[in-house]
Parts: sequence; structure tokens; C-alpha cells
Amino acid sequence: MFPRVALNTEHPDDAEPAYLGDSVAHWEGDTPIVDINRFNDKTWLIGGGTFHSDALHVIERYARVDKDQIYYEVVMEDPKVLIKPWIYRTTMMLREGTRVREYVCAENNLEVERYEKLRQDGIEFRRR
Repeated sequence: MFPRVALNTEHPDDAEPAYLGDSVAHWEGDTPIVDINRFNDKTWLIGGGTFHSDALHVIERYARVDKDQIYYEVVMEDPKVLIKPWIYRTTMMLREGTRVREYVCAENNLEVERYEKLRQDGIEFRRR
């Protein structure tokens, strides 16, 4: 499930920390800018195992290059973990005949607890 992104508004004062944070967006010309905060500290940055704290703040920019490309930039700031902003840039390409599938991130995911138990039991996990 993708998070809802409120457009042209402020972050609510009562937003609870969440896995995907609280997102609000606005337009700068033709570029949507997504501002995300109020994360919990239970996820990783860029899916590579880099942890963050509850102080994480993320700004995403999506700029259309042409009909088949979107330039994506994300700036991640976390004063409790990172010594400077971490900037990641990539180009998303549309491939003929492909479709975007839903990404599901379930809160209270039991697999995390199972993984930690396996690690404590001495099971080694690594990429080949």
C-alpha cells in the first residue's frame, strides 16, 4: 500500500510515527515535491540496510524528462544518524508492456521478528 500524499497542505500536528512516514506534497512548476517526516525507526534507507532514526526527514522530486523517463531525486536528512544529507538520484524508465505492481509494506510485519530470531540462532544471511 502506498501512503496517501496530501497536496498543498501542512503535516498534521497529531500524525503518529509510521513505517512510511507522513507525506505532503506541492508543485514547483511541473515538478511534484513530496515532503515526508514522522517516520518510526524500524525501516532502512534505500532498502540496503542503512538504518535511520525517528528524526528522518525526506524530500522527493519527480521531474518528467520525456514521455518515457522520470528523473527522481531524494534528499534524506537524519541528524541523529547521518553527518550530512544523503542524496540519491536515478532515472525511472517506462518499458513498453510492463506495469507497475503494488508495493506492500505491512506494519507489524512478523517476518522481521522471525529474521532476528534466526540471526540470534546463528543462521547466517548474506548475498551471493
